[in-house]
Amino acid sequence: MPPSNRDTTDTLAFIDATADVQSEASRLPVDAGVTSLRVLSSTGNIRMPVDLSIQTSTGLHRGVHMSRLVKAANGRRPRGMEQWLRWICSEVNRTQPGSSVTATFELPYNDQFAKVTMRATARGAVTYRYVVDGMTACPCSKKMIGIGHMQRAQMTVVLKSERALDSLDVVGRISECFSASPKEEMKRLEESKKILEAQANPKFAEDLVRDCVSRFPNTLFVSGRCFESIHAHDALATWSARPGWMPVL
Repeated sequence: MPPSNRDTTDTLAFIDATADVQSEASRLPVDAGVTSLRVLSSTGNIRMPVDLSIQTSTGLHRGVHMSRLVKAANGRRPRGMEQWLRWICSEVNRTQPGSSVTATFELPYNDQFAKVTMRATARGAVTYRYVVDGMTACPCSKKMIGIGHMQRAQMTVVLKSERALDSLDVVGRISECFSASPKEEMKRLEESKKILEAQANPKFAEDLVRDCVSRFPNTLFVSGRCFESIHAHDALATWSARPGWMPVL
């Protein structure tokens, strides 16, 4: 008979501390783990919340010991995001080999935020995905009537590198591909200058992608999306180092 809510002194007698269901045999290995695990971490001098997804192979066992994955995520904090992610994998691999970790966070730059995703294993290259907001002026209407209609735009860039990247530098170089970059607080004169800046550098979505590829010759994938202001649809352009390949992080 289980203990009552008022009498928990003998609760431990009802717990089988030897149970290890995860280690039961299974014929098919699958990758499993935790996702949407939020922890505090840092990149450079910036401290921020990071969402982690940690997976490893079950091998020929029934399940993954997920508490060990969470413990690794909350363990030592090496300097640098990439070092930290590799360290998490190394810790998990001690008892559950084959791990990988994906970190997603928002990186502040100027008065904006870039969405950054990093995927790493214990060794080897790290895969990065950057999503950066900007603005464009249309070259077609600029040519026809002297004014390019304005639209917000977004670029997604996927890179792979053996060495740690300076994410603030990468985001800054991506931002330079737009007609102009957004700014939150502007007076009327500043708004006027921002419009003139974009009008002086009109770009199609296709131009954004070409410019970005030229700045990052080792990139894996680039997409440019212009959120149209005079159409109900958007404009989209993509480039892949392997034609037809789309990234999944």
